[in-house]
Amino acid sequence: MSVGKGPTQIGDGIWAFLWEPGGWGQTNTGLLVDPGSASMVIDTVWDVDRAERTAAETAALVRDAPITEVVNTHSDGDHWWGNDTVPADARITTSSASLHAMKEETPPSGVHAFASLGALVRWVPGPVGAMGGYMNRVRGGATFPRKTPRMPDHTFDVTETIAVGGREVQLRYLGPAHTVGDLVAHVPDAGVVFTGDLLFIGSTPILWHGPLGNWIDALDHLLSLDAKVYVPGHGPVCGTTEIAALRDYWNWADTAGREHFDAGVEAPHAARNMMRSKEFEQFAAWDSPERLILSMSTLYRLWEGKPAAPPTLARRARAFAAAGAFLRE
Repeated sequence: MSVGKGPTQIGDGIWAFLWEPGGWGQTNTGLLVDPGSASMVIDTVWDVDRAERTAAETAALVRDAPITEVVNTHSDGDHWWGNDTVPADARITTSSASLHAMKEETPPSGVHAFASLGALVRWVPGPVGAMGGYMNRVRGGATFPRKTPRMPDHTFDVTETIAVGGREVQLRYLGPAHTVGDLVAHVPDAGVVFTGDLLFIGSTPILWHGPLGNWIDALDHLLSLDAKVYVPGHGPVCGTTEIAALRDYWNWADTAGREHFDAGVEAPHAARNMMRSKEFEQFAAWDSPERLILSMSTLYRLWEGKPAAPPTLARRARAFAAAGAFLRE
């Protein structure tokens, strides 16, 4: 059962809107306030009802500090399809790579059509039904916006510092990793970092783009910040211990997966073998462990010498079919 919490204060003038357990589409968002001056929103969610509810809860915290800045941490729809709920005069920032990906992504109407078809065919035996069932799982109970929401109107390439009243937020592009455009937002005066989907905590991560080495380097960067609180894209807030555990997961997946690849084992079977191993036991309780199948499909593609690239609809469909087949078993 998913639980959407109201605003949770995690620092001086900083709130996180957390959604447990952090599964598909259950995105965390954030708010930074400089009282009497200005505010910043970090990420918005794709479910229309939750986006509007979060906007209403945010309004109560920013009565004397209007929202002037918004940050989208990357291009996945569950982190920016709620952009129409922020003030029209607020500036929206993301990385240059992320904005390009947003323009290329399947729009909400297309994902809605894909998910609706999935709900209809999920009872069908074989890959088609398995794919449909998994896509229905990805959407959950979300209602998507009817049109493509407002896109960011400001970008940066590597680093950017944004003033929110008298406070500073340091943005750094650390992708490509989970997606092509992953960035983090660091609030030094509060010791808080919003990480987007570079962190999944208590929830199995997904490598859609790669290379994986970039993600591991990004985790090392997050550890070097030594913040008091990290807000992941999915799951509860955390500290450095949980980040180190995620790094351990990716190092294990890289090593064990490569052994299967070199042995000629197909990606879905490799993932299944890995999830049955003793080494996997420390990660087995994370939400949606079958996502390893999706990540292995990306790693195999990279090990075959193909360039890192965002997943096409066909790539997602094949990966969803394999994950859905695993859950049926």
